[in-house]
Amino acid sequence: MVKVKEIMKRHVVTVSPTISVKDAATIMTNNRIGSVILVDKGRPVGIVTTEDITTVVAKGKDPKKLKVKDIKKERFITVVPEEDILKISRIMVKEGVKRVPVVKDGKLEGIVTDKELLLTSPELIDILSEKLKARVERVANPTESISGICEECSDYSDGLQNIGGRWLCEGCRED
Repeated sequence: MVKVKEIMKRHVVTVSPTISVKDAATIMTNNRIGSVILVDKGRPVGIVTTEDITTVVAKGKDPKKLKVKDIKKERFITVVPEEDILKISRIMVKEGVKRVPVVKDGKLEGIVTDKELLLTSPELIDILSEKLKARVERVANPTESISGICEECSDYSDGLQNIGGRWLCEGCRED
């Protein structure tokens, strides 16, 4: 399986958590990127995305006065370089994120985005599309098992069953 370190972008734009949201937006615009990583004392501590900045503006907050540390997400998801891309793809889908910093021993190594995943594995799109079609066709018969991602543990299984409207693997059905 392809590892994150093989597809990640190694050049990552970082900022201090104390810069203004406006300055972060300027940096992102100038670099044509959708996020910046917040680094404090050499360690990544958060991420701010264009979506976060849009939310600030939509809520009427002043991006010149607000610091990026005040809008970073509560949960900061990272991945190690040795992780396989299928697992990180699942995490990104489950968490609803498009970008995940790659961190090893507390040091920022790179970033993996949905674009790298799509460019690396276009054949996965075809496979997932076929699986999704098969899953949708089988929804009418909840007693059948299908292949896909368990909605409880996020692991792939060829034996998912619809229990109470959720697709669960054998292990999660027993719990």
